[in-house]
Amino acid sequence: MATVKKAYQDIVNLLEANPDVKVSKILPQVIELAEAKNGAGAGTAFMKDAKGNVVAVLDYYFKRWMPVVGSKAVDFGAKAKTATGLNSMCKEGVSHWTKQQREAKNANAMLLTKVASGEVKPADIAKEQEKIEAARKAIVKTDLGFATQDELLAYLKKEGFTVA
Repeated sequence: MATVKKAYQDIVNLLEANPDVKVSKILPQVIELAEAKNGAGAGTAFMKDAKGNVVAVLDYYFKRWMPVVGSKAVDFGAKAKTATGLNSMCKEGVSHWTKQQREAKNANAMLLTKVASGEVKPADIAKEQEKIEAARKAIVKTDLGFATQDELLAYLKKEGFTVA
């Protein structure tokens, strides 16, 4: 598989997560991800308020804007040496991601045993690996955060936060 430039990774992730969705349904999200933005953290993976405090993070796992302030604040672990001081995935996202990585590793390890026992035919190995990879990349649905920046900005305004 080709290596994707970091600037396009979120777009590729969105498309991979929605393989059967018509382009017209996700085009606004693709445009939002590709759009050039101005301001502290805008157009990147986080937003700051007028005082320079991080108020939201674009969660790497869920691909949703997660507020870290207000009544709907989402819990993120601390991570030193990042622009936000926070992990790129919320704690729930980290939990799902870690579980999926572990399960994929175990499934790949068991594949050889299944072939040896005759449970899986050698000709079906690639198909089984595709299933394992699809499960590893699947994004668990969540109601946390917001699907769009506009929804997040409306929430932040309602909560009394001003984005820089």
